[in-house]
Amino acid sequence: MAIIADILTQVDAAATAVGATAFDAVAAEIVPVFRVGSVLVVALVGINLMAQAVPMTLRNGLGLMVRIAVASAFLSSWTNFNSVYGVLTNAPSEIGAVVLEAFGGGAGNLYEGLDSLYLQALDVGQAISQNGSYITGALAGLLMFLVAALMATVSIIVISAAKIMIGVLVIFAPIAIACTLFKVTAPLFDRWVNLALGFAFYPMLTSGMAAFTIAIARDLTPASLASVETIGDVLSFVVVMMLGTGLMAMVPTIAQSLASTATGLGSVAASTFRTADSVKGYGRTGIASGIGAGRGAAGLDAGGRRPSDARLNGNTAGQIGRSAVQTAMRLASRTPDKS
Repeated sequence: MAIIADILTQVDAAATAVGATAFDAVAAEIVPVFRVGSVLVVALVGINLMAQAVPMTLRNGLGLMVRIAVASAFLSSWTNFNSVYGVLTNAPSEIGAVVLEAFGGGAGNLYEGLDSLYLQALDVGQAISQNGSYITGALAGLLMFLVAALMATVSIIVISAAKIMIGVLVIFAPIAIACTLFKVTAPLFDRWVNLALGFAFYPMLTSGMAAFTIAIARDLTPASLASVETIGDVLSFVVVMMLGTGLMAMVPTIAQSLASTATGLGSVAASTFRTADSVKGYGRTGIASGIGAGRGAAGLDAGGRRPSDARLNGNTAGQIGRSAVQTAMRLASRTPDKS
């Protein structure tokens, strides 16, 4: 009986099918707008190169061309973007399976591991119900069923919400990709990536929580369930199940924090690069000023030639005239002495 695996597998299939169909439909509406915007950007860049209104380096031009080419490739068909969708959905689950194996979960993937934990809790509850008294055993078995059901429900909600939200983000992916064309709309693409990474972390973090719970619960489960009669015999197992449920409920907060941290590191790197570029610009300015001062000290003009005698004589005459005017003004400001 694979309850969790069956539900989550159906969610995966539905999200993939809806995402593929909706992606093509949205991309068909966005591609004409993207083409017009690309032509406009290229035209404006060409005009700027001719007029040099804003300084532009070769790196900026190549970056713009690469950005347009990559965005056009992803917008052209779902087949090209499907690889990105596969990374967002399959890679975290595969990493989670590795974590489960490392903890000795004995499951092939996350879904099977959660099912094994759920069935283990049901077996413990069934043993208490059969071996215990008529009323106490039934109540203890009901408690174990509620704990197992709560764990399964939280796991299904967390993972299903992540899969569904990734599918929704895939639907809006063409709009986010088109936003990379202009600097003003580029932050929208950054926020889209932030959300996608956050929801992609859900299965991986859930695998870690499930692996921890499975490993400890397996050690705390009695070797023979025939001797289990009351809830006190498996109290440690119940506590671990509730702890695992609480950890899985914390997955959304942890995942969004990780995604925000990754985006923040990217912003810090970009800011550092801009600062270094500014320092480099200041260095160029300082070097130019030093060269100008050296030329002035050597008596050279901007073209590297010595000024003519006429210009030197004119400069000397101007300095003499300015000194004479300043001397006359100082004499005029003095008050005559009284006899």
